[in-house]
Amino acid sequence: MSNLIKEIGFRRIIKYFFMEIWYAVFLLLPYSPLRIFWLRLGGAKIGSNCFVDRIFLMNLDRTGLAGLTMGNDCFLGPVVLLDLAGRITFGNQVTGTARSSILSHHSVGYNDHPLLKFYPKKVFHTRLESGVVLGVASLILPGVTVGKESLVAAGAVVNYDIPERVMAAGMPAKIKKQLK
Repeated sequence: MSNLIKEIGFRRIIKYFFMEIWYAVFLLLPYSPLRIFWLRLGGAKIGSNCFVDRIFLMNLDRTGLAGLTMGNDCFLGPVVLLDLAGRITFGNQVTGTARSSILSHHSVGYNDHPLLKFYPKKVFHTRLESGVVLGVASLILPGVTVGKESLVAAGAVVNYDIPERVMAAGMPAKIKKQLK
């Protein structure tokens, strides 16, 4: 336990504890308007006419809910994963379908992990601009921006910025066509 306190810090452990209580209540909420109310109460900025299904949130003890911004008319389907170590911003009319994941950081583990010298810990701002649709089980990696009115196909892994009005698919995602 002392290594954990030394690595993470007592303050962050306390924040983690309280955010886990907040999150336990969130998981019990039966429908979207209550979930949105609870997200806003926790510090998220959420526009009007949004729908939030049973989503998963991680790293609430880091940037936390203050790092989540959603525009108007957004939809987050079941089992969407949001990594709130860094910031995640949704424009208007963004759709995240079932099991899509949006990450905002990468880390190989504790500060003494042997791969840390090759893969240092980094926190990013991940953005989905207005009109973006994420297909089922798509993965948006940390720091990526998906351009306005673009579609990320089911199962795609997006590891670089996607321009406006395109369809990207594959692992890693490649632009397959322009949307006019």
